[in-house]
Amino acid sequence: MNYKTLRETIRTKTASDSVVVQILNRIGISVTRDGFFKVRPEDRTPSCKINKDGSCHDYGSGEHYSDVVSLLFDGYRAFDSISSTMEWTCEELNINMEAYHE
Repeated sequence: MNYKTLRETIRTKTASDSVVVQILNRIGISVTRDGFFKVRPEDRTPSCKINKDGSCHDYGSGEHYSDVVSLLFDGYRAFDSISSTMEWTCEELNINMEAYHE
């Protein structure tokens, strides 16, 4: 599996704040009108913001997530492994993972 190329494809397809909002909504994360959401369920107020380029910045911890994969895996901890995070994201974006096998 060529994960580097696959990750770049995911990054390209999610290089828009509106696409990231749709992905977050699909897993049950509510996003405010101005692009803020709770990256940690125990947070009382949304502290993470989606930037226009699809990256996210967590003002609570100072973390910056360059793409939706790092946000879902490192930040939100929605999946147990990076590969399952990428697999779910590919399904949501209609990316054929088989095309990235070496």
